Amino acid sequence: MFTLPIFYQVLVNGLTLSSIYVLIALGFTLLFGIMKVVNFAHGAFAMLGGYALLYAFDKFKLPFVVAIVLAPLAVALAALVLERLVFRHFYQRMLQSMIGLLGLDLAIVYTAVLIWDSHERSIAPALEGVIKYEMLMVPANRLMIVVVAAVTLAVFWWFMAKTKHGLSMRAASQDLEIAQTQGVNVRTIYVLAFFIAIFMSALAGALWAQTYVLSPFMGSRPVMVSFIVVILGGMGSIPGAALGGLLLGFGESILSTFWGAAVSQFVSFGVVITLLVFRPWGLLGKPE
Repeated sequence: MFTLPIFYQVLVNGLTLSSIYVLIALGFTLLFGIMKVVNFAHGAFAMLGGYALLYAFDKFKLPFVVAIVLAPLAVALAALVLERLVFRHFYQRMLQSMIGLLGLDLAIVYTAVLIWDSHERSIAPALEGVIKYEMLMVPANRLMIVVVAAVTLAVFWWFMAKTKHGLSMRAASQDLEIAQTQGVNVRTIYVLAFFIAIFMSALAGALWAQTYVLSPFMGSRPVMVSFIVVILGGMGSIPGAALGGLLLGFGESILSTFWGAAVSQFVSFGVVITLLVFRPWGLLGKPE
């Protein structure tokens, strides 16, 4: 039976899922839109973000506001080594990147198993309690996740719309050759886009790990979500990734609440398959 409290619960769950999904998908589509890299290791970096938060927040007892910034920042900085050794060899090579980065994903995941074992862990919530307003009850920790994601997305929008490097990244994603003729330093843009993409993936993984569970294999879900979201919104489309994340998050919340997780997964993939048949470039993508 559909009641107002159930509606509020669906809304809260949808906002939480959408916030995480948009972050993870934006990082994925940023690499594809600019460098044409299909990053199968995206989920592995999300997993590393979860472990980085575990150490920063649980082990070192840093304030959550500090830990939630330092954890993905540390992962993104460390990932620059892999950008130099691995990723840059796959830029503008879509098929090769799919195969090579799948291998990198396995290497990162099983290195994590050797370091942390395969046991699942949980991260203590940053905030305890429930915020109540009339019939609306929101877990404080989930509200915090929505706020962190909203602030991050606002900063990302400002960077892409208002800064020189952000505008250069947008130009490179639309036409790389013309961007180069206009003086855009492609190498710098590549490194910056990679850093931002990994930071957002690690941040999404940290929020996911605190909300659900942390293990070396947790990245499989975020990378699957990335594919679904970018297909819905359109490969390489940043507004499309945001729209796709919102649709998937609220769709999963509604379907899983009333019909269960199995139906939610079935419908999600059914929609993706249908979209690939009738509109393969996505809702906001452009046909090529």
